[in-house]
Amino acid sequence: MKNISFAILLVFLLMCGCSGNSALTERSKSMIYDFKEPFRFPFEVNEVRTEIAIDNPDVLQQFVFHYKNNQTTQEIRYILSKVIDQPEKVSEKGKQIVKLENGKQAFYEIDETSQSIWWEGKNGFLARFVYDINGNSEQLDDNKLEVSKLLDLANQVQ
Repeated sequence: MKNISFAILLVFLLMCGCSGNSALTERSKSMIYDFKEPFRFPFEVNEVRTEIAIDNPDVLQQFVFHYKNNQTTQEIRYILSKVIDQPEKVSEKGKQIVKLENGKQAFYEIDETSQSIWWEGKNGFLARFVYDINGNSEQLDDNKLEVSKLLDLANQVQ
């Protein structure tokens, strides 16, 4: 898993280095993050992939880890996002407050097709796990996760 983290960082740094801006400017916009990935999941994971989403390099950048079971189409996404030049904040509206093992406040949210847990990470990052089925297109119904399962995921990456 460490190799994945290093590869993501290397690709990102290469992309920044090729943009033609000064190294000092790019360094202030870098997304250096010490990744810890979860190792225990509430379902069998048989597909893992990672993406870097740069919607606007000067505004929002994200790392997205996908953990999926191809047979059941259950998926958990671990998303680390950063709004450049300012920390991103969690909106508490509509979310249940929960505590992580390290005492940090997190927020749980559920709707018909997904469940998520959000918390403010270090260095201005916002972290969250999002669980859904079939790309968020099916209702969870009997496949809802217990809140403790999402808390366990969050605690594993602290």
